[in-house]
Order: sequence, then C-alpha cells, then structure tokens
Amino acid sequence: MQSVPKATRPAKRNARPAGQSTVRGPARAPKQRTADCINCVLLKSLREFGLPASTIKAVCERMWLNRVRRGQVLYTEGNGATHFYAIRSGRVKLVKVNASGRGHVTSLLRSGDMFGFEALFDETYATGAEAITHCELCLASADHLGELMEQVPRVARDLARYLHVQLSRSRDRQVAATARGASARVAAYLLHALSGDGRNGGRKIASQDLTLKELGGILGLAPETVCRVLARLRKRGIVENLPSGLLVKDIDALRLISGL
Repeated sequence: MQSVPKATRPAKRNARPAGQSTVRGPARAPKQRTADCINCVLLKSLREFGLPASTIKAVCERMWLNRVRRGQVLYTEGNGATHFYAIRSGRVKLVKVNASGRGHVTSLLRSGDMFGFEALFDETYATGAEAITHCELCLASADHLGELMEQVPRVARDLARYLHVQLSRSRDRQVAATARGASARVAAYLLHALSGDGRNGGRKIASQDLTLKELGGILGLAPETVCRVLARLRKRGIVENLPSGLLVKDIDALRLISGL
C-alpha cells in the first residue's frame, strides 16, 4: 500500500457519460511499502479467502492508503465509479436512497471488507458510502485496475469470484437475520460491531455508530423495539453503556442470544 499526502486531485476515467459527476481521489505518492502492509488485515482477509498470491500482489501494488474522518462521504449513489475501496481499519456504511429521497443503510462494513466493486464492472455506484468512524482505506483507481484486468485476465476472474462470494454471504446473512427474533438480531449486530479497532485495552466495546432508526432499518425492526432489546441486555448485565459505545460484559451470553 502507498501512503499519500492530504492534497487531492481528480481521478481520471475515459468514456464518462456527459453530465456525470466524479469523485476526487487522493494524489498518488511514490511507492512505499511498510511492515504494516505485510501484516495488514486486508491482506489476511484476501489470503483466507484463497486468492492467489500473484493476484493479491498485483492488486495491492496498484492501491494506496488514504485516511478519512468520521462522517466523511466517500461517494454518493449515482457518482461515477472511479475507485475501488478496501477497509484497513474503521467502519463504513453503504446507503441506498429510496423513492421518497430518504437514505436507507444497506450494509455495515469493517476492517478487511471491500466495497466500490462497481469500479471494476460498471460506470456508476449503486449505493452511497460514508465513513462512520475514522478510517484507513486502501484505494485503487478504476483505470489502473481495468488495465491490470486486461493485461492479466486471471485477476478479473479472481476478483469476480471474490465479489460473488461476498454478495452471497451478505444475502445469506440477511436471510438468516429475518428468521431470528428481535433479541437475536440485535445481539448478532453487537457481535459484528466488535471490530478489531473496538477492542480498547482488552475490553470488548461494541461501537454505536448508527442511530436507532438506522439500526432498526438494517435489522428490520422498529427503533422502539431496538431500544427495548438494548434496555433488557443492560438490565441483565450483558452490556453496559460507555461514552465510546456498549461494553460487552458477557460475550458468551450475547452469542447464546444471537444463535451464532
């Protein structure tokens, strides 16, 4: 991965439809690989998935590191798909706008997840993306990856396979969630929210980065129902409120409730 300065410049992409907006990407810096890249959670995720080392190396050599603040909009639905993203640390939400113009959170992503796949196979983003914590993101431009996939067809096949599996897993999680009760859904979300950057000093902190309405929308529950479930978990001593989120005091009990 490459480390970049704060200055940005427009990303280039050929054959952009007239009137289509584009996002600005960080300027490329001279190649610089560090020990952190070797132990990166993203590389670990790709290796565990089984992508060939040659594909991982080819993709990572074309990516660079960018740091974004909490609340920063990375792109909006309908923007030109100019970049492919991977989360090195932090959390990101994907947002779909409905017919009435309201945003609905469709996915929560954390360290090791990738998004912006439209940059590989499409012209525009199907959802918006927003950082819900401070994040370190690895980016690659659509142009650079497009050139790579043309030169090395196996890379295109490997990335398409990775995308297919990620989408299938996401669909399976959504189907499984709808079959659970309210308490199980909330418990499963809290377990998912225990990302690596949420484990402060060994304490298991489930970050609360979403409003009750957003969380209810993801889980298919009314905000009032989410609130009641959290209150019951606090009363049973399973979780405790902290300024930084929810302290999970009994993770075994939370797993039991979730059914995971």
